[in-house]
Amino acid sequence: MIQKMTKPFLLSLLSVAMLLGSYSCANDDYLSEHDVRRMIEEALRQNNEQLEFTQWKIVNIAIKKSDWQWDNEVKHYFAVCDLPELTEFIYENGANIGYLFLGEQNYSEVQKLLPYVHTYYETNDSGEVTYTYTETISYDVQYKVDGKVQPSVAFFIQPSDVYRDDQFVFDYNFRIVLIW
Repeated sequence: MIQKMTKPFLLSLLSVAMLLGSYSCANDDYLSEHDVRRMIEEALRQNNEQLEFTQWKIVNIAIKKSDWQWDNEVKHYFAVCDLPELTEFIYENGANIGYLFLGEQNYSEVQKLLPYVHTYYETNDSGEVTYTYTETISYDVQYKVDGKVQPSVAFFIQPSDVYRDDQFVFDYNFRIVLIW
């Protein structure tokens, strides 16, 4: 009878020893949530010390109706402005985003991303559309002209009918955002 009880007793004792042994080892192998957060924060802090943070410049440009020139060869309006804020580093490694402001400032003004496409139309007395005209307003930035450093931005109004019609040219306010 002692032999019958010894085997289960030894088996139970072995199981308890393994359970206690594995439990005591488990505390050494696992990190608490607090320890993990602390390690992540420290790694991010060290990484951010070596990074350059994003920078940007906002350049507002007003183009008057009289500034627009018609290019008869390409069949569009254009206006070119100096953009001294555009450096070679920004041109080569950064980004630029152009906007057009429409409406009355501080009242009904909206900011539209360029290129901006708008269709004008006329109707007859019964409300039927008799004429449509679409214009696309866009821009280009240029860092060098003929190999010389001359940072500039050119704005364009491209009419769909490719005909000059000064009634559709207005004063416009633009914004160029340079990001690097």
